[in-house]
Amino acid sequence: MKRLSLIFISVIICFILSGCEDKKTEKTEEAVNTEIIIEEKEPETYSAKITAIGDVMVHSWQYNEAYDPETGEYDFYHNFTDVKKYFERADYVVANLETVFAGGEIGYSDFPMFNTPDSFLDALKDSGVDLVTTANNHCMDKWGDGLLRTIDILNEKGFDQIGTYASAEEREEIFIKEINGIKFAFLSYTYGTNGLRVPEEYMVNLMDEQLIKNDIHRAKAYDPDIIVVMPHMGNEYETFTKDIFKDWVDLMFEAGADIVLASHPHVLQPMEIKTITDADGTERECFVIYSLGNFISSQTTPPRNAGIILDLDISMTEGERFKIEEVSFTPIWTQFRNEKDVDDFCVRSVYEMLTLPEDALFNVIRKKDHQRIKDIHYEVTEMYLEEDVPIEKIQDTYTFYKRGE
Repeated sequence: MKRLSLIFISVIICFILSGCEDKKTEKTEEAVNTEIIIEEKEPETYSAKITAIGDVMVHSWQYNEAYDPETGEYDFYHNFTDVKKYFERADYVVANLETVFAGGEIGYSDFPMFNTPDSFLDALKDSGVDLVTTANNHCMDKWGDGLLRTIDILNEKGFDQIGTYASAEEREEIFIKEINGIKFAFLSYTYGTNGLRVPEEYMVNLMDEQLIKNDIHRAKAYDPDIIVVMPHMGNEYETFTKDIFKDWVDLMFEAGADIVLASHPHVLQPMEIKTITDADGTERECFVIYSLGNFISSQTTPPRNAGIILDLDISMTEGERFKIEEVSFTPIWTQFRNEKDVDDFCVRSVYEMLTLPEDALFNVIRKKDHQRIKDIHYEVTEMYLEEDVPIEKIQDTYTFYKRGE
């Protein structure tokens, strides 16, 4: 009887095990036959608008006009009221700051050795400027102490700053800025310091071929998407670019720069899209403007009172090189005196001035300035569009380059 029971139990166990094995086999087959679907993610595309302006200078006419004798303060906010909206549409605004902030104790001054009230930076920051290059021929105007205090004040006011440095360690750092997911490296250099001695080599980036190559090489180690160089070079008041300065730009491109925004001549010079072939045969699209001209100053004689606000629209798809989608510019004029012939510095849009009805226009400007503003329209459009644009077809902003056109 016990033997029969054992046989019965054995049969039951075999049946159960067989059933389990069948289920296991079914699950295995089901797993094998199940289609695994992995959804591929589309590469992310990023975009950024970089806006560049030229020389930011403050002569005595400007700070005297900004002075309020009742408060003893300097107010420069009105300088940028009309152009602030152009900076608001940008993701990042860069400028050449061609003065120092050495403090009022030593006295404010202009050419040949500038020193500007700190409050000018409040107005410049409020306008929307983000980064300034301080490597230029006036950075040593109040010697080493003035240079160092300028760096301190810029940091205090919240500016990004390149080109002059308070220590060797700061000089060795590459300034990297991520803008809307695109990583930029910014570098700047000056041809000289008006013969003034630089106390320590690290304090000012001077234009040296090997230094520039080394810095661009070091910048590449940060794996930036775009390398921007802002050199202070060129001959003052020349509206054309000499070959020696084109050679400097080519050197920067060949070393790995992608965008060059130059300053110093105080007048506008040409810009161009260039195709650079690297040593490995890879072709790169690069951009240069040889001089952005003046943005604000007391240099009111033609052509020094004309400039542009330059916009670079950039896109980048993950895993690919960035693309310059569009280059555009807005012609500007620096007003010296208002309709009452009283000093009143203000950067104006040429378009806005020339599209105002005359009765409104002459409540803003002097009649004698009307022709100059027209001339700026013709000069700037002729330089960058190579065509005679009639006033009737004036635009606020013009396209210099657009991808695919």
